[in-house]
Amino acid sequence: MFIFSANSKFTAVRIKTMIKKSFFRTFLFLTFFFLFYAAKGQTILSTPEQVIITGKVNHYSPDIPVMIYVNRLGFSAQHVTAKTDSLGNFYATFESYIPTDAWITYKSNFLVLTYPGDSLHVEFDGQSNHRPDVLRTVKYSGSTAESNRYASVFQQLFFSDPLYTDFNKKNQAIKDYEVSKYTLYLNALKSHSDSLYKMFVNRYHPDEKSKKWALLYVEQEYYNRLAFYPKDHREANDMSIFNGWDVPKGYFQKLANRLPLDSTMLVCGYSLLNFSNRFTNYVADQTKGNLPEGASVNAGGWFLPGEIGDSIIIHSIIKYVPDTLLRQIMLTDYFSRKLEKQQITEYGEFKQLREEYIKLPFLKEPLDQLYQQTKMRIDSPNLYTETVLKEAAGSSVAQLLDSILKDNKNKVIYIDVWATWCGPCLSEFPNSKLVEQQMKDRNAAFIYLCTASQKDQWKATLAKYQLGGQHYFLTTQQSRELTRTFEIKGIPFYILIDRNGVIREKGNQLRPLDAKNKMEKLL
Repeated sequence: MFIFSANSKFTAVRIKTMIKKSFFRTFLFLTFFFLFYAAKGQTILSTPEQVIITGKVNHYSPDIPVMIYVNRLGFSAQHVTAKTDSLGNFYATFESYIPTDAWITYKSNFLVLTYPGDSLHVEFDGQSNHRPDVLRTVKYSGSTAESNRYASVFQQLFFSDPLYTDFNKKNQAIKDYEVSKYTLYLNALKSHSDSLYKMFVNRYHPDEKSKKWALLYVEQEYYNRLAFYPKDHREANDMSIFNGWDVPKGYFQKLANRLPLDSTMLVCGYSLLNFSNRFTNYVADQTKGNLPEGASVNAGGWFLPGEIGDSIIIHSIIKYVPDTLLRQIMLTDYFSRKLEKQQITEYGEFKQLREEYIKLPFLKEPLDQLYQQTKMRIDSPNLYTETVLKEAAGSSVAQLLDSILKDNKNKVIYIDVWATWCGPCLSEFPNSKLVEQQMKDRNAAFIYLCTASQKDQWKATLAKYQLGGQHYFLTTQQSRELTRTFEIKGIPFYILIDRNGVIREKGNQLRPLDAKNKMEKLL
């Protein structure tokens, strides 16, 4: 804060000078960034452009939707439900500032490479749910067809190799091996993955884009296992976090050795997202012995008091992440996760640091938009509810919502969006059942919407879990419309509606045990 005195004119001049310098530094940074990436042949935009994915699923079943999950640096994946006709022809579009990859999902899934402003056509057989079999049938056309053909070949090799398929051996190593032996095991796997990559390059002679993408993908398998081992080893051996076992300081140094990030990595959205998440382990490890009382680090994870946790994490990312691009991705990811949980305080509290360190448009602009959307939902729930109902108007979802609101008038409504194949959804059902029982005499309604599933499996799942509440099986069309209306990016997904029919909160964070207190406050 500036205090004006008799020298206020001089102070004002200083302020203007500081603003000009700050603007000039930002201008120079962005100019350098765009020139650098342009020189590397990357498409980096200050405003997003449309990406179009069209295609056809041969042997298409209308009961199963075609979905696109777009990997976005600094954010959760964008979930796009493709418009699909009865013959399996599909169409999907999204906007992007940068190249990235996206999962095409139907029974199984596989990754495609996308670029802003481009169109890609993808055709594949929908009979099998075995990923390598599906990949053998994929055909591409469009400006990035060649790169995607090579990317599909690599995925066939990778997902058929014991490096990926031998889950029992991987789990056994996690459980049985101590740190030194597991490190040797990882080095052997890395050698094997290097050989797999070299074989792919020497046999198929891929273009530079797909070659870089495949290298990043296979390397990330190593970094994922490195980062997950401490927590997974402790859980596999039923260790308490208080028993003293931990990896030695410096265990996560290999993550830092991968830096700096290179501009050609941007299209490897899936790998970079994973790497930025894993790098948190390295950052936490650097803070060992330097934390205030009541805070600690174990197995690469923080245990922090709520009142200082945000500050420690944000300042640690700034201090211990030397790579500018990675630092911005990690900070954006931290704030976006908070916003997706309807937590907007941190966005304002750390405004100065956020504006100083997050400069790139493909991170800054979507983050600002997410904040505005979240704030609108919190500050004006009635307006947001009207927006949702307007979006759903004329659709089968509008009729469904209308029916739910009428049948549960003057009740607090808790909606659970789930699918029969969704493990995290099913794992919450015992908690849902418990909360239902605890609130059985209250003015509350529990609604379960089953999406993107087979009807016989829906019935079998309900018979197994014996949930109370009201149950709806959504058709493929209803599933698509519900996803679009509520901007559902993944399941389980929950919606909390008050006694006046106003949507109070939505998102993955509203798990049953957390939602109980919020429901009671609305009663």
